[in-house]
Amino acid sequence: MAASAAPAFPTVAGHPALDLVDTVHWRLDPTRRIDTLPTYAALLRWCDEVARRPDLGALRVEAADSPAVAARELAAVVALREAVYGAVFERSDAAVRLIAAEYAEAVQRSSLVRSADGSGWTWSGPADLTGPRTVVARAAQDLLTADLSRARQCSDDACGWVYLDSSPRHNRIWCTAAGCGNRNRVARHQARKKS
Repeated sequence: MAASAAPAFPTVAGHPALDLVDTVHWRLDPTRRIDTLPTYAALLRWCDEVARRPDLGALRVEAADSPAVAARELAAVVALREAVYGAVFERSDAAVRLIAAEYAEAVQRSSLVRSADGSGWTWSGPADLTGPRTVVARAAQDLLTADLSRARQCSDDACGWVYLDSSPRHNRIWCTAAGCGNRNRVARHQARKKS
């Protein structure tokens, strides 16, 4: 399958930092766990699709020219992804400290530039291989400084996807109704039939 035909990354979480956490499928089942960010190229695709950073195309060439640097950057982003999960769902102080340190570095690597319409200023990240890590660090900081009372994890025993519950009654329990919701409803129905 060509890279362009790869399935889209999930965007069910309601925040890019949580969508990044959801790049791990079957997080709670080590026998089925799948990491959909195995390469720096996959990370660039995630930045394009989810973080809406299409300006990272030139980094594919740079990553091919500097594979060791690309591998280090990918590892740093994966560590940030796991820190987001740890900070939000495990209340890990170490994870929060990692996110804070990465955010401070991201600010140092970035610059303020006039917005396209001239009405204000916006952050612009570096144009090197640290660009995706900068995007992720800013998203992680944005999430941690927001209201996390709606942060949830899918109720499926194996799934592990996370999201912000924006349902009217704040009673969403599945990452998606069509995926884990249907699978669990069918399983309960089959169990009742067997009884």
